[in-house]
Amino acid sequence: MKKLFILSATALLFFSCSNLQTNLPLSGKTSITTTKNPILPQNSFYLTNSGIDYLSDLVERDLNSNATRVYAPSQISGVLETYIGETLKITGLNGNRLKIISTPVKSGFNFSLINNNLEFSSVYQGLYTAEVYNDFTYMGTIRIKNKLKYDFTEKDNYDIILDSYKNQNLDLLEKSAQLYLMAFPTNNKQKDVSFMVLDLGAGKGNNLLLNNKIKYLKENFSLTEDEKVKLLLLEEKINQNNFVIDNYYLNYNKNNLKLNTAIKRIIERKTTATNEELGFLEKFYGDVEDPELASTLGNLYIKNGDINKGNYYNSLASENGITLNSNTPSQDVLDTSTPIVPTIETTIPVINKNLSNGRDALNRKSYNEALIFFNKAITNTKENDLDNILFYRGKTYFLMGNYDKAISDFNNIKSVNENSSELYYYLGVINHKQGNIDKAKEYLRKSRENNPSSTWGRKSSIYLLKL
Repeated sequence: MKKLFILSATALLFFSCSNLQTNLPLSGKTSITTTKNPILPQNSFYLTNSGIDYLSDLVERDLNSNATRVYAPSQISGVLETYIGETLKITGLNGNRLKIISTPVKSGFNFSLINNNLEFSSVYQGLYTAEVYNDFTYMGTIRIKNKLKYDFTEKDNYDIILDSYKNQNLDLLEKSAQLYLMAFPTNNKQKDVSFMVLDLGAGKGNNLLLNNKIKYLKENFSLTEDEKVKLLLLEEKINQNNFVIDNYYLNYNKNNLKLNTAIKRIIERKTTATNEELGFLEKFYGDVEDPELASTLGNLYIKNGDINKGNYYNSLASENGITLNSNTPSQDVLDTSTPIVPTIETTIPVINKNLSNGRDALNRKSYNEALIFFNKAITNTKENDLDNILFYRGKTYFLMGNYDKAISDFNNIKSVNENSSELYYYLGVINHKQGNIDKAKEYLRKSRENNPSSTWGRKSSIYLLKL
């Protein structure tokens, strides 16, 4: 037998190769009925670099054993122990659903209750807790302790990981990191270990390993902006031309400029973009108003068949001196039933068209798109149109939660008419949120007195009851 564990002299007195084999389940399906709640033993080992392959083989055999450990429903009051590689079963449990309370990891385990039969299995060591319910009636709590058959110290395992990383030994790093994850899934070094595997494995072409580590990191850790950028660029490298950016990255935050820029550049390198990716770029454009980004949006929207939006963003780009891509479809090659540029009737000023488009976007809750139209309208407006645009732009900021910009626009309105009750309501809410209670009451009363039977008058009356 190829013996890869180096055991201390003392340990050899208690554990031999033959002893290790007898502790493994026999091949084929084994069922173990547990009449008590035992504390399952673990064999103690002194782990070294040369033993990783051997331990990995033992664990793999456990995982393929198809062993089942059966407990009775009456035993759930205590902790139920099982080994990694076994499936724990409880039949005839009085309940029809589980509520998972705590687990060492967020995935990689099965904890289910179907037709009064509970099943559990996991490749990760630790305590798993779930509450049992029969419809909405609480029936009890199940605690399962999942254990490896082999006990080794966290320090020995981590030292092997550091040594393999230092010596650029990906095979040893991968196996020692996997054992570390199985044995110590809640250890705070797991994130660092995963990034070591990614760093060493990035140039080795093992895409399955890399994708699994990326998935694990995204599911189990709060990552920094730099860490997200690293994962994103690695995912692009792995998937190449077929890369679709995961929604995990597309949760836009204007403060993450490095991540936002990385996403933008990846989308620019693609031939097509998903609706989610385009939505992200629109939010980014709403903050930076970069004409090159407008050109990218325009070309991508046209490729996706949205001619109106495509030409709108291309017009923003051309207004700022960006030459449109020669590959952009011309009017001659497009469906002539769809106009290249939305028709603007000569009797309606362009400023009103931008205002109208902004209001449409606002009604669709496309707030960043609405801001683009309102900003464009405001740059070309005449004095008598300004109040109306300021009102709708302020309303957009209000609905986005940007109260400082909202109140700035509202305070610059010189005269109000049909929108006065709504305006005063927004000012009342903003002042309340900013702690100006007296001012909030003043505006809300104005809204109510201006038109008590209107929607905004009634809303103001209700809001006043909270103050």
